[in-house]
Amino acid sequence: MQVITEANEFAPRGAVVSIGMFDGVHRGHRRVLSLLRARGREAGLPTVLVTFDPHPRAVIRPEGPPPLLSTLDDRIALLAATGEVDTCLVLRFDKLRSAESVETFVGDTLVAHLGMRALVVGENFACGRGRKGNVDYLRTLGTQWGYHVHPAALRAPAEAGSGNHCSSSETRRLIQLGEVSAAAALLERPHEITGTIAAAPSRSERAISVVLPVGMCMPAPDNYAGAVRRKEGALPWVPAILQVRAEQACGLPAVHLVTLEGIDAACGDRMALRFFHRAGELAAA
Repeated sequence: MQVITEANEFAPRGAVVSIGMFDGVHRGHRRVLSLLRARGREAGLPTVLVTFDPHPRAVIRPEGPPPLLSTLDDRIALLAATGEVDTCLVLRFDKLRSAESVETFVGDTLVAHLGMRALVVGENFACGRGRKGNVDYLRTLGTQWGYHVHPAALRAPAEAGSGNHCSSSETRRLIQLGEVSAAAALLERPHEITGTIAAAPSRSERAISVVLPVGMCMPAPDNYAGAVRRKEGALPWVPAILQVRAEQACGLPAVHLVTLEGIDAACGDRMALRFFHRAGELAAA
């Protein structure tokens, strides 16, 4: 997957496009991406996903941005792993872009620079100033500028009416309640956060303190069964108990973890943490 930061870097001049944050790349997102690839194959065109950094709500409502399910680097890695996206366009979201009309964004960025022939979005999608650009309005623009809109259902037919709503907001809610196994069902993978080892353990110690980036979605304070590994290199996951506490280390969120076997790690190493379920659930199983 190619990653670009300016629309004019896109060379093919013709694409099937999707837009969104895709925070966490949960199962609803993957339903959109599957339709994106299908429409791309039908049209014989590459697929382009347009996403943003930082999260738009961090700019529009800086007093209350949503905690992120994945960093930008992890989001890009998750998108690449789907195999559905040929090019990822990461646009900086700032005050200027927040004031941009949907007509300008679609006309200048998507049509003029990407050559958009089809747009694939979730059925509840909206973009542009005041979220004017919903599916119906984007279809109206499409009749003028020569593209088709394909809304993707965010639930499988078997899920309709089941209450199993799949969204980044619902996934965050579950994680913040400590219901990490329920969140994993929406993500179709364990919730994962990458942090930095704050203190190097001795050879005899299995306890490690990991400082996490500000703004990530943290599970409620509790003990969790999980797994860890150093981020660099193809190392195996090591079982661990992840202890989330209300207090922070030097003003930063941190997780104290106890590995169930030794791990080769040093201060400053990046460490990936996966949360499976509350540790108490392990004892009850």
